[in-house]
Amino acid sequence: MKRVSLLLVSLALAACSGHTIHRFEVDLLSFIPQDQRQGELNLATLEVFFPDDPAGQLIEVPGVEALVDGKVSLQVTLKNTGSLQSNLDLEVRLGPGNDTNLYDGQGGDFAAVQQTVTLNPGEEQTVTLPLDIQPGTPTHDLIKSGRFRIGARLGLTGDKVQYTLTQAEVVLRLKLFNLIPNP
Repeated sequence: MKRVSLLLVSLALAACSGHTIHRFEVDLLSFIPQDQRQGELNLATLEVFFPDDPAGQLIEVPGVEALVDGKVSLQVTLKNTGSLQSNLDLEVRLGPGNDTNLYDGQGGDFAAVQQTVTLNPGEEQTVTLPLDIQPGTPTHDLIKSGRFRIGARLGLTGDKVQYTLTQAEVVLRLKLFNLIPNP
């Protein structure tokens, strides 16, 4: 009787493990030095990149062939400290692992998500750029290659705006049992 119970429990665990989803999380904020996470955009500095390197941050994902879906999230707090209305363009860009400049539109890089925000003098706003990674999208296909670059750009048209990057992360859901070939 013990053997039958053990066999049934083993079969149940094997069936459950085939449906297990694993999370792969990358806190991109940890790759950006603290002094680069906040600052001021003004007439002298009209744009800033996160990370500061135009090639962005390289991410390599082992077992990414088992990618189910995921999300990318960027959050920044903005405050117009000038005397004029300001427009800010925010974008998250992705490119292949060998791309050396995510912001030139060459080598396969593209804007995965973008948003424009208008702030009046003295106005403060927290902006979140969410990106869902779903099968059949260019983002999913690029990430599924296993080696990609990611970066963000914040550009200003206006007077002065203070910014603080508060979140930057990639969360991927992988079903590792998809790696086992079917006979």
